[in-house]
Amino acid sequence: MTARPTMWAVVKEHYGPGFALRTVPVPEPPPGWVRIRVRAVGICGSDLPIFEGIRPVPLPLIPGHETVGEVEALGEGVEGWSVGERVAVDMVVACGRCRFCRMGRPTLCERLIELGIHTHGGFAEYMIAPASNLHRLPDTLSFEEGTAADPLASVYHGLRMLGPLDGATVAVFGTGAIGLYAIQMARHLGAWRILVVGRRETPLQHARALGADETISTQEEDPVEAIRARTEGKGATVVIEATGAPEVFPKAIEAAAPGARVLILGVFHEPTHFNAGLLVRKELQLWGSLCYTWDEYDYSLQLLAEGRIRPLISHVLPLTEMESALALLRRRETLKVVIRPVSKPS
Repeated sequence: MTARPTMWAVVKEHYGPGFALRTVPVPEPPPGWVRIRVRAVGICGSDLPIFEGIRPVPLPLIPGHETVGEVEALGEGVEGWSVGERVAVDMVVACGRCRFCRMGRPTLCERLIELGIHTHGGFAEYMIAPASNLHRLPDTLSFEEGTAADPLASVYHGLRMLGPLDGATVAVFGTGAIGLYAIQMARHLGAWRILVVGRRETPLQHARALGADETISTQEEDPVEAIRARTEGKGATVVIEATGAPEVFPKAIEAAAPGARVLILGVFHEPTHFNAGLLVRKELQLWGSLCYTWDEYDYSLQLLAEGRIRPLISHVLPLTEMESALALLRRRETLKVVIRPVSKPS
């Protein structure tokens, strides 16, 4: 009997912090799925709670959902794809049959599966995914640049919910990847003025380079007072929370102008407390946003390919240096880390 081929993968094996680099069997694609040779996969902020054991996931799990690679094998019944094609993989696997899927809201699917969270993802040499989740990677994008489609699509999904941004004064709380993509996407969608709130100067410099009109350092100013001072005391007409930090959300609510739209893009892993009376007295519209749809991901790829949105990549590291990559993120010494799987550990 021929031995089943193996691959290197980063595996979350137990609750609590930590992970292991293991050799595991190369996955076989079931009917309707494909096997992808992973060429690049971004580390998302939501991956950190998985590695730290804060977010419960099925174990063992290979995380990673910002995945780009090449089609390596086709499952039974797959049509329209060829081995060797460059592809980007969106993470949302919806059932297509429940009431939310039938309403055109697959992110609320009653049987939603997220690749890299509910089932194995891309921190490995190979992964499998439904053929329906593949997108052709434009020729103008490198594998590394293609990993930007996932976070950008998540931002676009939320901003699309809000409706037109023409003439809006937008306040973005957070200067991580999601916040920086929110700056670019808000400008693309017509925002008139963009104010960005952050803690550290280097990310605030990135924010200005990417289109922020003004930045506010929380080490120097109270963000609510600063936003009001810059808006004639009114507040921002659109507020985007992009940190997931419980202490930040109340400030986002306070900084909103009467009648404003407030969008939560940050992923919260613990409760937050705020003055709900402000929602009533200011008649605020509060929106939560999860993942994206197929067309939003595809549109985000095209924006990147056309140079309308700048990919955020500061470090590219091999799979064997995952611990170093995570350390950079924990110390906030990087903008965006992309992992490039290797054939074997050093």
